[in-house]
Amino acid sequence: MKQEMKKKWIDKYYNGETSVSEEKEGRKDILSEKNDSPEKDMFGYFEAVGNVPDNLEEQVFVNLEKRTQKRKTIRMRIFNLVSAAAVIIILLGIYLDFRQTRKAKIENDFFVMEQALYQVSESIQPEEQEELLVLWVDDDVEIIIN
Repeated sequence: MKQEMKKKWIDKYYNGETSVSEEKEGRKDILSEKNDSPEKDMFGYFEAVGNVPDNLEEQVFVNLEKRTQKRKTIRMRIFNLVSAAAVIIILLGIYLDFRQTRKAKIENDFFVMEQALYQVSESIQPEEQEELLVLWVDDDVEIIIN
């Protein structure tokens, strides 16, 4: 490329007046020159950095799929842990309720038995021994409280 034509092309390029085919041709000519110039450095840099890999789209989708899979795995682990914790809490609640109900039933049964024993002792209490409380009378055994 002649020096004068090169100057005109560069001015036209910087003004944004070149077509795509003119840009390709001009870049090719400038890069093929032997002497260094700012334009050769610039186009060389763009050539080296500006190339898009052929499998870029595939790499992007593979990486997206890996990330999505990783997120799903993390979500599933968290879901499993939360589910296990919920099951443990439910079972613990059922156990504590069963235990409380059983304790209340035992206390109620004891109270009923105590009332029955008191009524029995009242009915068999001799009138001359008012200060003594008779709890049980059998053929062989008498239970009396002072």
